This record gives sequence, C-alpha cells and structure tokens, in this order.
Amino acid sequence: MLNVQLYLLIIIILLAGYIVFLHIKLVRRDIRIENLLMQIDNQVQSTTLEEIKDEKLFSPELMNFIFEYENKAKIYLHYTKFKNDAENIIKEGFRFADSFYKTAFSVTEDKLDLFMKHNGKKLFGDYVVVICISNEIINYYNNEIVKAGLKNCRYETILTEKPPEKNDNSDNIYLLPSKYIKGIFNHRTGEIAVNPEFDPDYSSPWFIKNLEQIKNAPNQSKYIA
Repeated sequence: MLNVQLYLLIIIILLAGYIVFLHIKLVRRDIRIENLLMQIDNQVQSTTLEEIKDEKLFSPELMNFIFEYENKAKIYLHYTKFKNDAENIIKEGFRFADSFYKTAFSVTEDKLDLFMKHNGKKLFGDYVVVICISNEIINYYNNEIVKAGLKNCRYETILTEKPPEKNDNSDNIYLLPSKYIKGIFNHRTGEIAVNPEFDPDYSSPWFIKNLEQIKNAPNQSKYIA
C-alpha cells in the first residue's frame, strides 16, 4: 500500500513539474509574440509618421486653415477631381444625395486619424472642400429633431434654402448653403482658396420652415413618446 502511495506521489510530482514546464514555455512564447507585435507596431507608426511629414495636408498653413474653428464648429472634408467643381461649391453650396456622409466626412486635429481618412479618400481627387458648421447650429437643430420625435431626420437636411430635388435614382438632392464652405485647397500643392462669404454661424429663416414642414409631413414617422 505504501509503495502505491509513493508511486502516485511521484507521478503527481512529475505531472506538476511538467505543468510548470509547459507554463514557462507558454509565458516565454507570449513574451516573444508581444515583443514581435511591438516591433511591427513601432515600424508601422514610424512609417506612418514619415508619410505624414511628406504630405502637404499636414503643413502648418493647411492644418490651420482646416482646423481654425475646431473649438466651436464641426468640420467636414469633401474630395473632388476638378478645380472648377470645387470652386462651384464655394459659389453655390454643397449638394448631397439623401445622406450628407456619402461624400463628406468629419475630421479632427488628430493627425493619425486624419492621415488614415485622407489616404482612403485622396484617390477621389486633389481638391478638398472644407465644410464648417458651428456647434451651436448643429446642437439647436439636433435638439429640435429629438424634441419633435422625428425619425430618419438629420440636421444637414434642414440646413437648406431650397426644396430638395430628385435625381435620376429618385434620391433627394439637398443643397447646403455656401456660407458653410470655408474654402478649398489642393492637398498636393498646398494651394488654398478662401470663401469670402464664409460664416459657420449662419442661420436662415428657411431652416425653421424646413423643420416645421418635416414635422407636419403626413408620411413623417416619429418616435412614440
């Protein structure tokens, strides 16, 4: 009986030793993997930072132009191929179909985030339109939308001075006033064109009319209070 107990004790000790051995191997493997991932991450960040330095977009002049009003406004960028198209947006305003975010996207002064978004969009063209709408305007109409319980309504579709038109796909085409266009720039050359009529705080009586019209539309679905 004593021999059996001794035999079992030896087996338990051997198994415990083997478990400790395996644990040490796993820990060493995890450390190697972690070090390798850190090296890869550092290489990626280093490469990204070098690419950022080479981009005109990140020059002090362009960064200041884009983010001058970041503390008081929401900033969006829209890329286009032709200078004439960008200049027409300054004159006429920004047209968008149904969703503002199909062709425009919000940006912040976070350089890495801006770099990633820029890399995904720069193939659409060299000319970039800077759209800037004050937080006060955005917050007011967002609050009104919530108070009215409106579904599927975004503030961008209210900020227009013309009734929406239909395109060939029967999408609603909205026109954001040119007052919200800060200007345009060429991300390759750094050339800037400023909109002399730019006003991020611009408010129009039409906006209130649009909101009331949406509220009173018979087919407008609403949240149930």
